[in-house]
Amino acid sequence: MINLKQSLSTGITILFLSLLAVSCAQEADDEARLNPEETFTQVDAPLSYTVAALNVTGPWGYQKSANKERLYPLLVSGCWGEGERNYQEIEQRYPAFVIDYQKNGVSDGEKLADWIDLAIAEGYRIDPNRIYLTGFSMGGSGSFPLARGMHNKGKFFAAIIRVAGQSESDLGEEIAKETAVWYHIGLTDTEKRVQVARQALETFRVYACNKKAKETTETDDITGHERTTITLARSGTPYFKYSEYTDMGHTPSPCYKDKELFPWMFSMSLDN
Repeated sequence: MINLKQSLSTGITILFLSLLAVSCAQEADDEARLNPEETFTQVDAPLSYTVAALNVTGPWGYQKSANKERLYPLLVSGCWGEGERNYQEIEQRYPAFVIDYQKNGVSDGEKLADWIDLAIAEGYRIDPNRIYLTGFSMGGSGSFPLARGMHNKGKFFAAIIRVAGQSESDLGEEIAKETAVWYHIGLTDTEKRVQVARQALETFRVYACNKKAKETTETDDITGHERTTITLARSGTPYFKYSEYTDMGHTPSPCYKDKELFPWMFSMSLDN
């Protein structure tokens, strides 16, 4: 005789495993679409360009005939340039345009948006759905004003890696709805910077777009410092991540030791 309770339990398990398989397959498809794997030789090395007096490093493989229709992300390396330096370790896995942008104001964000339009108009194959920003210290504080300037021109960053900063806890809900953020702060940094970071966490928690977000907390020491990371995921996508590092001061270096940092960033697209 069939046990109804056992049958229902088995059915639920099968359904869960089926949904999990579909989810994993979708993630794999998205990764392959956004970041296809390639093999390069030295002739595929990045070339340098200049657009409106701003120097640009192109992606690996940009000149390959097989890639002539392919659009590429743009990595905006903000104040102090730590994003660009650390990106060089994985630039063949995640080919992208890179610019060093030592700016941090709202008007600078507006100028950046105009520059992106100009570069695309001149034929550079930049994907407007995959503009990324990294910023440490002054660049951390400036990341939110730059995002607001972009927004004023109708554009969004797909993702921001923010390390420290001593101002700007509120990105703005319209931007937070579209832009993923991973905020890093060392707990031996200044009290003000820690307060700003924790206020940002509380601000993101109460955004309406995160009302139904699933919040999880995990701890690890993979960066060389004990770390607690709080994640707010919407429909399974980690749109906001917040990491506090024990015994870390005002430095970005440990954050970039996390091998999942750049994959997280490059998985974000406005058309996801």
